[in-house]
Amino acid sequence: MGGKTVMSQTQTGKLELRKIGNVQVFDLCGTFMGEEMEPIIRKIDETIQKKKLRRVIMNLQKMESINEIGLRKVTSVLLRTQRSLIYTPDRSCRALFEATHLPSNIKLCKDEVEVADAFGSFLFVKDKAFEVPIDESQPAAAGQGLERRRSKRIRVAIPIVIKCRLKDQKEIELKGIATNVSEGGLFAEFLDLDTPAYSEMQGLEGSRVEVDVPPNEAFKDRMLVPGKINRFELFKKQYGLAIQFV
Repeated sequence: MGGKTVMSQTQTGKLELRKIGNVQVFDLCGTFMGEEMEPIIRKIDETIQKKKLRRVIMNLQKMESINEIGLRKVTSVLLRTQRSLIYTPDRSCRALFEATHLPSNIKLCKDEVEVADAFGSFLFVKDKAFEVPIDESQPAAAGQGLERRRSKRIRVAIPIVIKCRLKDQKEIELKGIATNVSEGGLFAEFLDLDTPAYSEMQGLEGSRVEVDVPPNEAFKDRMLVPGKINRFELFKKQYGLAIQFV
């Protein structure tokens, strides 16, 4: 969970390493043009080989531009994996990859819904340390939470949107992935690099939130679930968010 952040940088591009759930994420930011990105590609390749990674996510959300040689280098380095996702919310960037030949082990994803659908069971974390306790101060209600709405326990990560207010009362929406879901709540992690920094979220423990769950592998219909922020878990430059159902 979280893992360490490693940075490799050229004059035009930057690479950061982290984990979401049990999956390695490579964040590529900036401009990537041909041979200039060779040090970054080498770092990705070394990481895949050293850790014997079978599944990875390449996050291109903050990639500003890439040329044809760069496209080939990104796809070729992912051939070592059994299955890889390229997360690219930007339509124009996604179109560049769609116009080229993608190996069968690589899938393009435009949002967290597609990422969770593709890697749901691998993003899910079974560690009980990330389970959220039931709020004993609240009367038990039929259908409360997410697990109570299913006959079987949830064992896949699910895409969510957390609606809450910052300390200045500004309303925000956090696009996340619930990497652990228990009867008492869920633990959310964020692929989205535009998620507010922890310094903006600090002190919001106990604040009420609404969890919007779009249709996904675990739930056929959209759901809105009330909750409150239980705690934050800090992982170097990122954080996870525990939401307790109320």
